[in-house]
Amino acid sequence: MSWRWINVNALVAVAVVGAISLLIGAIESVTHISNISNLYILGIAGLAAWRGLFPAVFASFLAFLAFDWFFIPPVHVFTVDDPSEYLALLTLLVTGIVISRLLTLVQRRAAEAQARQRETQLLYEVSQAALTSPRIHEVFDLALKRLNETLGLSWSRLLVRGEHDGPLCLVAANGESPEIPDEPQWLQRVLEEGEPMAVCLLPQNVRVVQSMALEKALTSQDGRVCQVYVPLRLESRVEGVLVVGEKNPGVDGAAEDRDVLLAFANQLAIAVQRDALAEQEARSRAIQESDRLKSALISSVSHELKTPLAAIKASVTTLAGDGQDPEVQRELKESINRETDRLTRLVSNLLDMSRIEAGAVHPKLELTSMADVISDVLDRLGGTTRGRHVDVQLAESLPATWIDFVLVGQVLANLLDNAVRYSPPDALISVSAEVVNDQVRVTVFNEGSHIPEAELERLFDKFYRLGTDTGGSGLGLAIARGIVESLGGRIWAENVGRRGVAFSFTLPAVTDRPDAPLSPQPVAARP
Repeated sequence: MSWRWINVNALVAVAVVGAISLLIGAIESVTHISNISNLYILGIAGLAAWRGLFPAVFASFLAFLAFDWFFIPPVHVFTVDDPSEYLALLTLLVTGIVISRLLTLVQRRAAEAQARQRETQLLYEVSQAALTSPRIHEVFDLALKRLNETLGLSWSRLLVRGEHDGPLCLVAANGESPEIPDEPQWLQRVLEEGEPMAVCLLPQNVRVVQSMALEKALTSQDGRVCQVYVPLRLESRVEGVLVVGEKNPGVDGAAEDRDVLLAFANQLAIAVQRDALAEQEARSRAIQESDRLKSALISSVSHELKTPLAAIKASVTTLAGDGQDPEVQRELKESINRETDRLTRLVSNLLDMSRIEAGAVHPKLELTSMADVISDVLDRLGGTTRGRHVDVQLAESLPATWIDFVLVGQVLANLLDNAVRYSPPDALISVSAEVVNDQVRVTVFNEGSHIPEAELERLFDKFYRLGTDTGGSGLGLAIARGIVESLGGRIWAENVGRRGVAFSFTLPAVTDRPDAPLSPQPVAARP
């Protein structure tokens, strides 16, 4: 409370009492009204609601003197003829003071209720954001912004421990903060003691450290820079430090600010701990997924390696003997060649999958007809289709598009190999290609099989196989999806009634040369 504030409010009180006195004088010159002094009470009540307690009480005394001086006989003296007038004057004075006090108290309680509501809303918003937001840094930014708005702070910063209890790291800031000498020392002290602390830098580089009355440190003063350190404490552990600056000019600190800052810091500590637990859970899930994939890899690859190696070993052992019939020797050599190709495909699939997941797939686009891709794949797969006839259906309006001939051919080969492997020997297999909504759509259909709806999406997971008697490593469809997605397309499987299963993929139907080559898209590991 400054002298300027006192003088201004005193002048306002004088003006209000003077105006009411003039009004009463004008009314008394025309007619006499009993209890006309109540007009002073109305003015005093208005002053209490407008300017506060001091001008209202001051106006009560002025009204007491003015009414006695101007309107109670004998006028212009502070004495009265009728002793009962003293009671009226005293009633005026007491009523004015009581009303002033009551109105000021009501206003104060209303302001405190609004402040508590804002503080409660602040804590609620922070806790809700911490529970629902997947990005913890966005929670921190929102929390500091709302804290500054609620308490009227000029700036705030949040520092949390690094990984494995490392040094404090700045994770969020709101507003521009000044530099305080020896701040690492103050931060370390708060971490060790776990108690809030205010550090003020006075002129001539004098530093004052205090642990209590933080509201005084938060109130802005000329020639002084203060900041308050509040620990993010959860039980006996300090997760970080909240650093706040002084309030904006004209906003005074309150005794409740300490409790609000401590509650706010506790909410942030819970958010920090929740984020740490989420990271631990994510690491645990990643380790579990890695173990699952490792087990699946060992199970799949060991089975796929054991069969061809055993066949090769048996064939080589037989060939090493004497007196073999030439026809038998030819069959054994074909067996060795076939099983070697099988091993080569297995190793190629593993290498392809690792390249896709590492984002090392670099498409080489060329203007190619999908009909040429299909024809080339069918020629190359002549030995693996087991003599099955493949029906090809191409739309007449199928244009040449900019695609990667080799990668798209690999996708189609994997789908055809899957169709041969999972359909009866006499089942129809067809390949079709058409343009749908500016997309080239290729579909491989095979009769005689049906996949449960719950399994359709899992078909494209690594090492996933519907049965164990069909062979294969469980990587073909996963590789197909990785390649298609790296080319900007989509792949899926669907049942065609009870007739069979269709595997389809789409690619952009780009007929003009692309301005820039496609960048490889890494494919995240899927559970």
